[in-house]
Amino acid sequence: MLRKLTSEDISQLVAIETATQISPWSKELFEQCFQMAGDGWGIESIEGNIIGFILIVTQAKECHILNFCVDIPYQHQGYGQQLLLHTLTEIQQQDVTIAYLEVRRTNTPAMALYQKTGFKKIGERKKYYLSTQGHEDAWVFAKILGNL
Repeated sequence: MLRKLTSEDISQLVAIETATQISPWSKELFEQCFQMAGDGWGIESIEGNIIGFILIVTQAKECHILNFCVDIPYQHQGYGQQLLLHTLTEIQQQDVTIAYLEVRRTNTPAMALYQKTGFKKIGERKKYYLSTQGHEDAWVFAKILGNL
């Protein structure tokens, strides 16, 4: 089940983030996201636990996807695509015209999902992510949602 996230979900988001990311967000960073009017949706298991989430911020008809994650046991089952498509539908209803995000250059499954849902690579950010070897470049992807 998809539902809107609240700050009460932060502990579950931190747990998923810690299990799946090389350089996970801290609890404080999640708190700041909700304080700055970030928005997001989660997908729940039958038991009611969050198994994936997406966090965004919108401003001036632009949406920046800040964090997007599916817990390891639930990856490659369509949950990420469901979250992403739901988010794109929600922001289009708010007259957002473009969505963009950064992704690790080595995260080929995520890039495949973004391309499958209409995102295009538009740029690169050098040494954007922390990695086990120091830093890793990010590719910037964007999707036009409406008339600019």
